Amino acid sequence: MLFRNLPGPVKLALAILAWALILWIFTLGYPAFRPLARLIFGVLILPCALVEWLKMKGLVQGRATIVLRIALIALAMVIWLLAGSQLKLD
Repeated sequence: MLFRNLPGPVKLALAILAWALILWIFTLGYPAFRPLARLIFGVLILPCALVEWLKMKGLVQGRATIVLRIALIALAMVIWLLAGSQLKLD
């Protein structure tokens, strides 16, 4: 089965796994990159994936997709900063 023939949710899951694998490989060679890899995954990848899932379900369309993506990234960044100030990251 070719990638283009896969259902939307499968493509989304594969994209998330691919990003996780890429970031994990970068942390193998450079362990100090781990906090930044967590930031990239939690603040950029997951909110964008959530918006794409909502778009596939038909709950978000058009310009609202971009607005929701930016809002979720901003919310994830605020949560990351608040959690980072409360918890030791490593």
